Amino acid sequence: MRENSVQYSSWLFDEPITDKSEDEYQRAEYTQNLADALLNNTDSHGLIIGIHGPWGSGKTSLKNLLINALKASENVNGCHIIKFEPWMYSGSGQVVSLLFKQIAQTLSGKTNFLYRAVLRLATISDFWNPLISTLFKAFSPAYSYSINLIASFFNNIGNYLAPDSKDLKVLAEQRRKLKRKLNATKTRIIVFIDDLDRLTDSEIAAMLRAVKAVGDLPYVTYVLLYDRYVVAKSLDKTCHNKGDEYLEKIIQVPIGLPEPPKEVVERMLTSEIHRIMQSDRRETTALKSLDSSSISFIDINQTCIAPYVNNLRDAIRLTNEFKIRYQVLKDDVEPGDLLGITSLEIFRPSLYRWIIEHKNLLCSHYEPSTLTPRLPTETAIEHLSDRLKELLDNMASDNQEAGKQDMEAVKALFPFAKASTLGFGSQNNISLSYLDPNGADRHIFRPEHFDAYFRLSIEQYSLHESEYKQFLLYDALSPADLDNHHWNIFHNTLFAGKAGKYLGNSHNDRAAKLIEFCFDLEEKYNNVDQGYMTLKVVLKILNAGDKYPDYEALFDTVTQQILNSESPLSLLLCAYLASIIRIELWTENSDKKTDKQIEYLSSKLQYISTPAFPVRAKESKNNLNILCSKFRDRLKIWKFKSSVKPLSGKVVSIYANSIPALFSKYDELYKAFIVFSHVVDKAHFVMFTLDALVHKIDGDYIMNFPLLQQLVSADAYQVAITKLIYDVSLRNDISIIDIGSIAAYGILLKSDTPANSVSAKKVDLVLKEWKKQMKTNSDTDQLETYYL
Repeated sequence: MRENSVQYSSWLFDEPITDKSEDEYQRAEYTQNLADALLNNTDSHGLIIGIHGPWGSGKTSLKNLLINALKASENVNGCHIIKFEPWMYSGSGQVVSLLFKQIAQTLSGKTNFLYRAVLRLATISDFWNPLISTLFKAFSPAYSYSINLIASFFNNIGNYLAPDSKDLKVLAEQRRKLKRKLNATKTRIIVFIDDLDRLTDSEIAAMLRAVKAVGDLPYVTYVLLYDRYVVAKSLDKTCHNKGDEYLEKIIQVPIGLPEPPKEVVERMLTSEIHRIMQSDRRETTALKSLDSSSISFIDINQTCIAPYVNNLRDAIRLTNEFKIRYQVLKDDVEPGDLLGITSLEIFRPSLYRWIIEHKNLLCSHYEPSTLTPRLPTETAIEHLSDRLKELLDNMASDNQEAGKQDMEAVKALFPFAKASTLGFGSQNNISLSYLDPNGADRHIFRPEHFDAYFRLSIEQYSLHESEYKQFLLYDALSPADLDNHHWNIFHNTLFAGKAGKYLGNSHNDRAAKLIEFCFDLEEKYNNVDQGYMTLKVVLKILNAGDKYPDYEALFDTVTQQILNSESPLSLLLCAYLASIIRIELWTENSDKKTDKQIEYLSSKLQYISTPAFPVRAKESKNNLNILCSKFRDRLKIWKFKSSVKPLSGKVVSIYANSIPALFSKYDELYKAFIVFSHVVDKAHFVMFTLDALVHKIDGDYIMNFPLLQQLVSADAYQVAITKLIYDVSLRNDISIIDIGSIAAYGILLKSDTPANSVSAKKVDLVLKEWKKQMKTNSDTDQLETYYL
């Protein structure tokens, strides 16, 4: 070992404690009292206790301490303790069944197969009970017949609660016998069910129903541990927004678990940070910059750390992140500044990026290269100060309380920001205190040291993985979340892939919720190619889920969400997905007209780059036909608000082109196009409808002219053509349509002889004239004279 080697501190792990010797929050007495209350309970009725607390409050640690206290008690004889962790089986479809099987397995211990078979006979008929009991005592004195019989009843109940079991009468009979046996033997059982809030919405509801309805048994106590807010919000979906009231009916003894006092968490954080720095050779220098009495660090702690470190889990996360950075950067940074900026990176990543983007302004008070050479130094700094003050004021006003907190954090880390908000007159004082050109400090506000704090960070305009994960798994996705922050994450090119990564496996309910939220985000913020971003999210989730055995459940949940969506954008996805399915199921026996329509639609799909749609047509052709019919039916009904922001773009074009490929009857075509008219403006309706219904075949443009006359009047056509030639913004969609189809319909409108086709030569002449008018910006009157 080298003479001056560094002794690094150990990592902190966010693991629950298992022994009272590890308890830093003096909960041992509390758990002992609770254990005594459970063991001394003489009431035969079943009991459901709910220990609830927020994420990171130490519920699992309390459970471990409570179980230890129960096992150590003098009165534990005759009491059986069961531990069940349902989140390990989330997504299996058998969480409730496995609960009762776990009780059975724990009670039966190591009973061999033969004994279990004999016990199963005893659960079926009471006739064999005396004989089997005698045999058990004679040949297996080590095993209690009563306990093993009770275990068999629990196991049978678990079997009859399996998804594929339908025998409710037998289930009721087994439960009746179990209750009778429990009353006779007074066998007390305590079942701990941890992390209830980590289950899906449907699993939470099913677990609570099972505990209350099936598991309500004499001498059986359930101890549920969960985050009340999460569980109640989950239950809102199945209880008419009365999840909290439903939970109160289920839980007979609710026990709120308060988080450790914040001052205790802060002491722990300070102790661990000091320990990290004391392991380094330059501990005296490091500790000086982290002196709790230092004015600069007091500000950093109050604005960058204290607002975000609310529990032990937060403290451990910050400590470990700081440790990584400090061990790499310790010689180039001030620990107080590093701790503050690390906290912002973890808990306020948007502010962290804002600081990176505004380096020159935040550090301009001391960087001569950022000053305007035409102005005196003092005047140049004053201009920069005013600009920074304006940015900070906007930050505070745009985001209200969060914005004000962000502004205070920036001021704590960057003296120039603080001076700017106080007024230029205070700049000189701050310069004297902090900005000595010959100073030896390495503060973040010095331009030459600023970059060192971000050497381990991602590129300036990239997003942290934690931001994707927070959005996809944890954010409420409520109307309050329809903001620029979520929009900026959503329209990042990596978002759809991240959605597949996190939601493709056993997160069906969350995937459905995300899809609806994405629709809402696009409606509010997206003005180009609406529907495309949500479509990519859907396809990425399905592609990722295709690797897992429960793909059918995910597929059903996602497609049903699209069918049930309250967003008009869902129509675009219905059209696209129906088109993909229709093409997959396309057979050689289709009539020639339909063949041509599908061929044309297939060519249109090439204009849009999307992930594949894993429909598994060969395995479930009938189901796909049913799903395609549901999508088709959805395209014939308008159920949304009357006022919708007009849509445009590639997905909208495919929507229009899917209609003739999906419908062949005149009335169905008409209904589907009328629904389509609600999502686009009049000009786009004309363009996309003609593009969908007029096709160039063997040198002629063919169309159903009577249908088109019902959909596109001469006046509407004239307005659309005028916009097409004179409105530059409308021309953006020319690249995704056949403009010749539009010209062909205009020629037939002028014709005195009814027809369903027009030669391509005539169309070419019209297109040449249009191009001239687009170049010369001809008078509108000239265009009107030419057509009508």
